[in-house]
Amino acid sequence: MQRDLMAQLTAWRNHPIRMPLILRGARQVGKSWLVKEFGKQFSLYIEINFDKDASAKNMFSDDINIEKLLDKIALYAGEKIIPGKTLLFLDEAQECENSLKTLRYFKEELPELHVIAAGSLIDFALQKIGVPVGRVQQLYLKPLSFGEFLTVSGESYLRQALLNGNVDISIHDKLNELIRNYFWLGGMPAIIDSWLAYKDPTICQELHDLILRSYIQDFEKYAKKHQIDHVAKVFYAVPEHLGNKFKASKIDSEVKSIQLKNALDLLVKAGVAYKCFHTSAQGAPLAMGKDYDKFKTYFFDIGLVMRLLKLDLRQWITAPLNINFIGAIAEQFVAQELVAYSDPSATGELYYWHRESKSSNAAIDFLTVHNDHLAPIEVKASVKGGMKSLMVFLDSHPNSKYGLKISERYYSKHGKLVEIPFYAIESWMKSTDQHPNQA
Repeated sequence: MQRDLMAQLTAWRNHPIRMPLILRGARQVGKSWLVKEFGKQFSLYIEINFDKDASAKNMFSDDINIEKLLDKIALYAGEKIIPGKTLLFLDEAQECENSLKTLRYFKEELPELHVIAAGSLIDFALQKIGVPVGRVQQLYLKPLSFGEFLTVSGESYLRQALLNGNVDISIHDKLNELIRNYFWLGGMPAIIDSWLAYKDPTICQELHDLILRSYIQDFEKYAKKHQIDHVAKVFYAVPEHLGNKFKASKIDSEVKSIQLKNALDLLVKAGVAYKCFHTSAQGAPLAMGKDYDKFKTYFFDIGLVMRLLKLDLRQWITAPLNINFIGAIAEQFVAQELVAYSDPSATGELYYWHRESKSSNAAIDFLTVHNDHLAPIEVKASVKGGMKSLMVFLDSHPNSKYGLKISERYYSKHGKLVEIPFYAIESWMKSTDQHPNQA
């Protein structure tokens, strides 16, 4: 299973001022598999999994001595450690906070050694001990993007055609069909691997259920006892309120707002949910106009969303645009794609815009910066839908040269409105032109 982040790992390996790396990301997005695959580039590979072997924690004490620590690890692994040739992988490192504390000392005392730490709930441990700024690097692994889905499905030529801007309308229907498959499959590696091996939707949905149960079981690992019920309520509520401004009262009017907001923050830290913040910025950085009190929410994987919403797969296959939550699902997909192709060294922030007034309300689904210009994005599940809010935004934001509409429709351009299909988000984000297909 090819992952785009492998290129960043290879660049990290060869960088002259490399630091120890923390690989972050939600559970079961493929962190451990990716590092093991990356380890094949080294002559020697040593893995310590603190979840599988709790006794391994005893090697990492508060009194940090890198030379003595490496002697212990070599004896533990039965392998000689050779800086420059050995990759040391500390998996499920959140189970041993001292292992994370050693990272800065690896940088200071033995920078030649390649060290990676990862873990499904590592962000909670880092919150306690802090991230040693200037001593470690970070990368985030997300579910497979649609582009990666094309690659692993044997359709890499389609992905390359998209990136090259050579998508003829003759393959438009095929790409839309692949998009519909990705919508219900999502980007979790185990699901895609199963689909490619068996083409059995029942098996895929059983795996969806197993993954969801593992996330629910994790609540006890990072939420206090009195918070677990609140976390569960928000976990199920996020898919039901996709793209809507977060209002605790809509989740449970009998629970204090701050308790549900805190529960959401735990899910965000676990990598399960994203916040999409309102911004009033007129240009980059969008965070300058960020309103922390106004935000929408999205889940981290569209396939799991569909399963939580109890998708009727037969109905989806026969009439996908007619299901009652298709508009929200389309937004979920775009949110996920925007995050997937963002800077892998950051979590990937999402923004939107709205104007709330009695005389004139207007809202833009997403707002990003593309080639130094503000790019407002409207998402339409079908080819139909008005663009009034988009025009209002363009009139009030001179640094925005055009608005982007994303739907199932083929590429087109009408004045300041550029339309691209769902499958073209990657090529648009990576293009230097406003219209990657130049239609």
